[in-house]
Amino acid sequence: MERLLIKGGTVATMEPGDRPRPADVLVEDGVIAAVEPALTADAEVVDADGCIVLPGLVDTHRHVWQAGLRGLTADAVLKDYFRGIRFQASALYRPEDIEVGNLAGMLEAIDAGVTTVLDFSHAISTPDHADAAIDGTLESGIRSQFAVGFSDVPGQDEALSSAEGRLALARRLREGRLSADDALVTLGIALSDLPEVGIERIREELTGARRLGLRSTTNGLAILFHDPVDDLAVFDEAGLLGPDLVWVHLNYATTEQLRRVADTGGAVATCTEAEMAMGMGRPATERVLEAGGHCTFGCDVTTSVSGNLLQQARTAMQVARLLGADERMAGGRAPESVPPSCETMLKAATVWGAEALGQADRIGSLRPGKQADVIVVRGDAVNTAAVHDPYATVISQAHPGNIDTVVIAGRIRKRGGVLTADWESVRRRLEKSKEYIAAAVAERGGFFPRPPLDLPW
Repeated sequence: MERLLIKGGTVATMEPGDRPRPADVLVEDGVIAAVEPALTADAEVVDADGCIVLPGLVDTHRHVWQAGLRGLTADAVLKDYFRGIRFQASALYRPEDIEVGNLAGMLEAIDAGVTTVLDFSHAISTPDHADAAIDGTLESGIRSQFAVGFSDVPGQDEALSSAEGRLALARRLREGRLSADDALVTLGIALSDLPEVGIERIREELTGARRLGLRSTTNGLAILFHDPVDDLAVFDEAGLLGPDLVWVHLNYATTEQLRRVADTGGAVATCTEAEMAMGMGRPATERVLEAGGHCTFGCDVTTSVSGNLLQQARTAMQVARLLGADERMAGGRAPESVPPSCETMLKAATVWGAEALGQADRIGSLRPGKQADVIVVRGDAVNTAAVHDPYATVISQAHPGNIDTVVIAGRIRKRGGVLTADWESVRRRLEKSKEYIAAAVAERGGFFPRPPLDLPW
C-alpha cells in the first residue's frame, strides 16, 4: 500500500460545518484515509508545518489548448478573440500543437494549485486532435473532465461538420479510452454556441450527450448581439435545462434566470478576469449567490488573462464588493458589510466546483474515502505570514508561488514549490509549436486580419 502523510498543517477540509484546525492528512493508495491530529504511519511525509492544507482547486471552465497563445488577446475585446484565436489560430493547429498546449496548460494549472479542470476543448478539427489533447492531459497527471468541443473549426474534417459526426467521435471516446466515470480523465461535451447553430442543433447535441451519460457545458448571455439572444430562455422553452449542464459566463442573466438554473440543478462558471478584460459585462458571481446557486470559477483563456484560479476568486469577490458598496452609497448609505466572504469564495473554488462537475462524492473536500487531491499553501511566506484566518490568507493573499505541494489522486505533482514534471522539455516543445503557429498565421494575414470579419455584433 502506498502511503503519504501530510503532517503538521492547519487543515481546512471544506466539509460543511468544519473549521480550519491543526491536523494531519493520511493518504493510502490515492484515497484519503484519515484527517486527524498527531497521525503516525509508515508513509512518505510531507512537512506542512506553517502551512494551510486544502482540497485541490477545481476550475470549471478553461480552454487548455491555448497555452501556446498566451497574451495574444490581452488588449483585445471578445470579437478580436474570435477573429484571432477561434477563426485563425485554431484552424492551423496540428495534433502535436494541441497535445503540447494541453500538457503545458495543465501543468500551469497544477502549479497554481488546481487539481481538476473542466477542459472546454473547442479546437477539435480531426479525431486525432481530440486524442492528442487527451494525451497531453494524461501526461500532465491532472484530473480533468475533457469536454470535447462540438463547435465548428475552420478547415475541419468533413466528418465533424455535423452534430452526428461529432457525436460519433464522442461515442468512440466514450466506448474506448474515456469510458470510465471514475477515472482521472473523464469525458464530457462542450456544446456549440446557440447563436451560431440554432436550438435544433443544440437539441441534437445535448440529447446525444445525455444518451451517452455525459455532462455538458455551454456558453450563454455573454455577447451583446445587435438582435439579443437569450440563451437561457431558449434552452428553457425547449425543455433542455437540467442538472448535467454547466453554464459559462451568464453576464446578462437576471437573478430570476439564475434562480431557474439553480432550481433545475444546473451550475454556473464565472470567469471574472476574462469577462472584464474582453468587455463581456458584469460577472454574475454575487447574483448567482443571491439566486440561491453555488458560484464556481474558471480561468477561461490564458490568451487574455492569468491561469491562476485564486486570482479569479479574489477578483470576483472584490468586484462584487465594489458594486454592492456602490449601490448602497448611491442611496447615501455606507456599507455595513462587504459580502461575499473569503470562505464563500474558497467554497466556490473547491467543493462547489466539484458539485458542478458531478464529482462532489469524489473530490472538492478532504474527507476519508474521497480521492486524495490535496494542496499545501505556505502560510509562513513573506506575503502570507502571520495567518489569522486561513480562508482570508488563501483568497486575499496567496499566489501560485505559495503553493508548496500539489497531490492528485495520491501522487505528488508539485513538491517544495517545484513541479515534478520536466517543465524545461515541455517549454521547448511549446516554443516550437508557438513558432510554427505564428509563422502559419502570418501567412494568412496575422492573428487579427483586416478588414475585420463580418461578425454579428
